[in-house]
Parts: sequence; structure tokens; C-alpha cells
Amino acid sequence: MKGYILAIAGVVLLSAVVTVIAPGGKMGKFLKGAMKLVILVVMISPVISFVKSGKVDLSAPSAIGMDTGYLKACSARLEEADEEEITAFLSEEFSVKGEVRVTRSDSAPFSREKIIIILETEGINGEDGHKHIVTLIQEAVEARYGAQAEVS
Repeated sequence: MKGYILAIAGVVLLSAVVTVIAPGGKMGKFLKGAMKLVILVVMISPVISFVKSGKVDLSAPSAIGMDTGYLKACSARLEEADEEEITAFLSEEFSVKGEVRVTRSDSAPFSREKIIIILETEGINGEDGHKHIVTLIQEAVEARYGAQAEVS
């Protein structure tokens, strides 16, 4: 029923806009007449469906589902953007390069679930220096991006 009422309201509003915009003269009369026919068709559409099927269905669709493919695509695009941003952050703050993988949930608001950073060992001297920088990077990434980080 709600869809039917919205359809009528939409057509009436469209008709009002056409009436205001329509030029005077024969073309204006033609457009106004055409809009009246459109309103009439929308208003009698339940009668037409009754004649065809034998029952009137004014209800809204029974189930509206989520488009999971679209949500996964959005999540993937956000993951890619995060990976580029975190790579730039690591380069600027710590002068290190590495591979970054971000996982986000597939449902809105697409929160970050995990950040995995695999560092290239160039420029990191000694095991103790490496362990210290790994801890610093992990703490900084977790604080900045609000997700669990694994750095190796």
C-alpha cells in the first residue's frame, strides 16, 4: 500500500512541476493532458492487476536483502586505500618499507579487523634494533588505525 501511495504522490508532484514549466499554447495543453493520463494509469493500476491475476496486491515486497557483493567490493576498495595510506605512514614516520595487508569487515561501517605488516629488513641493523622498531611500529599503527596489528 505504501508503494502505491508513493507512486501516486510522485506522479502528482511530477505533474505539478510539468504544469509550472510547460509553455502556454498547444504544447502546454498537450503536456498537461499527457500528465493527467499518467496519473490515471497509476491510479487504476491495482484494478488492472486484479483483472489479470484475480487478486489485488498493494503490499510492499516481502523481503529486501543485502547486496553482499556490493558490500564486499566496498570493503575491498577501503582495504586498498588503507594499505596505501599505511605504507605511506610507515615510510614517513619510520623510514621503512614493507608489504601491508588490511582486512575489514564486510558489513557497514566496514571497521578494520586486522593489519598485517611485513617489513623489508633493509636498513634495520641488528636483532635488537629490529625488535624495537617492530614494537614501535605495531604500537603506532594500532593507536592510529584502531585495529590489531601484526608486524614481522
